[in-house]
Amino acid sequence: MNRLSIIIPTFRRTDSLIRLLQALLDQKNIELEIIIVDQNQPGYLNNFVPERPNIKHIFLDQPNASTARNKGFLASSGEYILFIDDDLVPTEDFCFLGTEILVEFPAIGCFSPLVYNALGKELALQQASVKMIHRLKERPQWFTIKDTISAAIFFKRSYFVLTGGFDPGLFEFAKTAEDQELFLRMRKRNLNLYFIPTIEIFHDETVPGGCELRTADYWITREKCIKSWVFRYRIHQNPPGKLSVSDLIKLSRSAFLNRETILAGIGVIRKQIGLLQGAINSSALFLKTTQIEYPPVGIINHLLQIRPANEMEYNQQSIITGVGAAK
Repeated sequence: MNRLSIIIPTFRRTDSLIRLLQALLDQKNIELEIIIVDQNQPGYLNNFVPERPNIKHIFLDQPNASTARNKGFLASSGEYILFIDDDLVPTEDFCFLGTEILVEFPAIGCFSPLVYNALGKELALQQASVKMIHRLKERPQWFTIKDTISAAIFFKRSYFVLTGGFDPGLFEFAKTAEDQELFLRMRKRNLNLYFIPTIEIFHDETVPGGCELRTADYWITREKCIKSWVFRYRIHQNPPGKLSVSDLIKLSRSAFLNRETILAGIGVIRKQIGLLQGAINSSALFLKTTQIEYPPVGIINHLLQIRPANEMEYNQQSIITGVGAAK
């Protein structure tokens, strides 16, 4: 039977985590390894995590969604991987159906299922349509896409290794968009991302906690987004770190030279310009003071820059094969 490792970063949530864990324990026709990456203060999840042989509970000193996913991956052993948010509600066959796609189709190394909320599946499909690139001839309901619906995503283990993992520095700086940066980096490495809407999962957006990006004040959210854009342009530049004139033009278009912002009036335009200027300055200072040195985007590998959750040293070959090797 195929083994699926499920990585669940969790922060400031209990009820939805319990609901998700129960749904995963009720999954049919599949062997699961469940890895909870706890980003809360010590004791927050006491008595909330079931003691089961197939559940691992690991901890982070500081909340960081990228580090949580990477550490969860390094602690896993399954040939197939599911990264999933702690406010999702899977059906009892979700894991089996998703893993079967990876087993039966060798060309597919990762894919996003249809993630829908209380507004329904049709709206979710409509929103996903802007990300679609090519329809598959063999499966006309499936697509390659340029970005992901990242609340849940399936990977083959070896394929995730090729991505270089999620970027902890970006999340530390901007607190968002680490998933988008990963998938843009994948495209630069000619790694395909698929969207398979025949596999579905419900996203309960009423649950409090998490990073609260959806519920935060608009300008706080906007600041995070602009900071993430600037940081990504810096680390994807050649050489990494500096912004080109082309980068600045693209960032200006995204931040304030667009129809929505222009129609909002001069006050909004000025505020957006201020956020962009602030992000440019703070990102340069962050990269300098934290002494983060990025290699060219094609060889970035965040999986080799952290220790695995069980504190064993892993060499590069052990990461690729999924077999831990203590030095």
